[in-house]
Amino acid sequence: MKRFWAFLLSALMLLGILASCGGQPSVQPASSEAFESGSEEPGTVPGTEPVSGEEPVTSKYETEYVAPEDGSFTICGTPLSEYSLVLYYPNNEEYTMSRKQTIDAFLTPINQATGKEWDLKVVKNQKYDTDKWAEHEILFGDNFRREGIPEPHHRNYYGVTADGTVYFCGTTPLVYGYMVELFLEEFFGVAPGSDQLSAGCAIGECYREIPLFSDSELEKRGYSCVVNETFDGDSLNLDLWQCRAPGPHRDGFNSASQIAVRDGKLILTGEYLTDGEFGEGWYAGQVSLNQKYCRGYFEATIKISQRDSRNDFGSAFWIQGPAPYTPELSRGGVGEGGAEIDIMENWAPNYYTGTIWISGYEGNEGLSGQGFSVYSLRCNYPEDFHTFALLWDEDYYEFYVDGLMVQRTNFGYGTSTVEEEVILSLELTEEFRIEHDIVRVMEVDSMRVWQKQTEE
Repeated sequence: MKRFWAFLLSALMLLGILASCGGQPSVQPASSEAFESGSEEPGTVPGTEPVSGEEPVTSKYETEYVAPEDGSFTICGTPLSEYSLVLYYPNNEEYTMSRKQTIDAFLTPINQATGKEWDLKVVKNQKYDTDKWAEHEILFGDNFRREGIPEPHHRNYYGVTADGTVYFCGTTPLVYGYMVELFLEEFFGVAPGSDQLSAGCAIGECYREIPLFSDSELEKRGYSCVVNETFDGDSLNLDLWQCRAPGPHRDGFNSASQIAVRDGKLILTGEYLTDGEFGEGWYAGQVSLNQKYCRGYFEATIKISQRDSRNDFGSAFWIQGPAPYTPELSRGGVGEGGAEIDIMENWAPNYYTGTIWISGYEGNEGLSGQGFSVYSLRCNYPEDFHTFALLWDEDYYEFYVDGLMVQRTNFGYGTSTVEEEVILSLELTEEFRIEHDIVRVMEVDSMRVWQKQTEE
């Protein structure tokens, strides 16, 4: 009887392996233009399997890394050497602006962890491709469909299907590198940034989703809220805020007259005034916190102003160091001049940008910037409130919108080490080309700052 049960158990295990790592379908003709690297050009969540054997889970991940005894690299039983890397790349400004940064962010750690130089196929497409590019694929993007991959659902997620297809799907292309680092740490045993060579892997079907950033995560990391501004009352709290940079600026003037608090909102108004404080012209408003901060979590819930062109008012949420534009002071963002950190700048109803600005970086006497654009969330930012946030710590700048990570970078020589000014502004443009009767409004529902508590 014991032999019978042992035989039955072995058979069931064999059937399970065949079901989860079955044969690959044949390669079908491609339906989109492809370029090799270097050229100019969710539904039901699958289950997970341990990396190897029956080892108990003791790491921070769902599986504990255990290197195969033979040092092999396999995904659902297929050697990693048989896989091809494919980046699906819609031909729009979001990808064009960040293409090299996107590719370097995930290709470099994969090369280091596996000890090989991977070729990358870049597929330009404007639709959802279902045709495979290779027998065994590691896919980046969200413009593809494969059996077993969840439908796009505005989250950052990655995993392995039952037939061994590996996928990384993100809200923006700039988060692929972060997800790859998590994948390599869990399944290849390589810590992010360590540049280590993996001792091998044996990966089965799995699904991982990066959760929305939350207060509980901040608390777990040792942060507590030090500013929680909900704009109660009928005027700006001058114990907390100041009216910033009054007077001539670009093609107009900043003035306290354009700053108001009503109905639980901060209201910044842009308009043309014939009898303004500084004379006739375009007027807007800016505010900043009286307290400056070095590192922390910064969050504002904003309904941005309508903007029809770059020659219009623009909403912004940003942090400015003492002298980020002076090379000998900024020193690549880590000097006493610090950096400018643009958490959100709006350019149109359906997208916004963020940027790190520094000077004195890699011999550049002028400004150096690393920007990103967020197109893919299909939001109408002037119609609804959205929460824009920055987590700035000793290692990275992490940018979020409504809890979704959209960028993670340590551009420059590292993150700023000095106290900087936190600003909300309705920005004047260099040259207005809108009618004088147009009025623009930026609304802020709340602003929060969290700081890490240090031991005495």
